[in-house]
Amino acid sequence: METLMLQILTRRDRNAASSYFTQMFRARALVFRDRMGWDVNVEGGLEIDRFDDEHDPIYLAVKEEDDELTGSLRLLPTTSETMLSSEFQHFFNEDLDICSPSIWECTRFCVHPPLQAGHPSSQTAAVELLSGLCRLSLKSGIEHIMGVYDASMIGVYRKIGWSPTPLARSRPEIGNLYVGLWEVNEESDQRLEQRLRTMRGKDDRTPTLQFASSSPGNIQFSF
Repeated sequence: METLMLQILTRRDRNAASSYFTQMFRARALVFRDRMGWDVNVEGGLEIDRFDDEHDPIYLAVKEEDDELTGSLRLLPTTSETMLSSEFQHFFNEDLDICSPSIWECTRFCVHPPLQAGHPSSQTAAVELLSGLCRLSLKSGIEHIMGVYDASMIGVYRKIGWSPTPLARSRPEIGNLYVGLWEVNEESDQRLEQRLRTMRGKDDRTPTLQFASSSPGNIQFSF
């Protein structure tokens, strides 16, 4: 049986699991500042913002057997401050007051540049991360994932099998961005699994998503 290792981390793990956070923050700098040209704060080669330092996000990362992370994302509850309610608020004309314990915001979705050969392609790593996000949300009672995405991703999400419902489009001077909700359900989870099987060329085996904890204080999911 194929196994995907998905690391769940919180801010409290930054000392005990420092190698994972270093990989994650370094990849974010390489992708968001160097490759995409975002105006983000980078110090010592690491991209860290105030939501990492002042809030209590949950991080999800895809982990290889050698402990190298191939992708990561950050989740914030919408019952507290989110990037949409602060940094991204001026992107949209609509008053997007989204606050629910069953809706979490996903930001800093990042496919890590490979450190060595033999690891999954960027497309596979992205689908693994989305599949893990959907499965974690199902197990945690999260009903919707909120996020801001570029219009160029609409076809990609449709092909993968997990498309958002758009809520608003950004002002023209900002770009072609949308904010949307991804519905979390068993059907989406199954479509993502099927997509992974197809990409891996192993239609006869179903991948298992195993959540490993970095420290005794973390929740461990295994299914």
